[in-house]
Amino acid sequence: MKKFYLLLFVLSISTAHAQKVYNIAQTYYRINPFNKEFSSFLIRLMDDPILTNKTINKKTDSTLFFLEGTYTSHSPFFFKATRTKIILAEREHITDSTGKVNNIFLYQLVGYAPPGKEGVNDIQKEFDKFCNRYKKGADGVNIRELKLQDKKTGEIRDYLLSSLIFSPLTIAWSTSKNNEENIFAITVRFTVVENRAYLPIPADGL
Repeated sequence: MKKFYLLLFVLSISTAHAQKVYNIAQTYYRINPFNKEFSSFLIRLMDDPILTNKTINKKTDSTLFFLEGTYTSHSPFFFKATRTKIILAEREHITDSTGKVNNIFLYQLVGYAPPGKEGVNDIQKEFDKFCNRYKKGADGVNIRELKLQDKKTGEIRDYLLSSLIFSPLTIAWSTSKNNEENIFAITVRFTVVENRAYLPIPADGL
């Protein structure tokens, strides 16, 4: 019982330091995992009437949960997306030097802009606006450029919080060789405790 209350205390600290991540989930995702019980969130997501082309693999003894689907009428971006993909994938994660494994969820939203240079401009502007809007909410940012034959074709930014065991938020833009596929992506990572979604607990929290 003592450990349980300590866990709740640690999680509340994480929540206080990462409120902006929760706000991002509320702003961009059609169904927010943080404002309801996780089981209710899963049901709403799987049964979402405007989510099409769904692939759902429920958790078993040998496989982890995976969901993928497409929205044609959900575009929470500054640009008008031709379609929006949603992915919820459960992954194993080693949390410390002892090799202890805890499962986490990756909740990704991908907006597809029209092909061509205009679409590239759309996703780059979305990326820049997002960075300017949320850059003050992180302790640091890990930046990786995507290149093809020395030409920049995208960028990935992992937003870091010093108290957490890994980045709770990643954003990215990417374009294909001939600008035929232009995407802007947001990935939120969380863990589930007592049927609630939380950001990853601090590495030194327990």
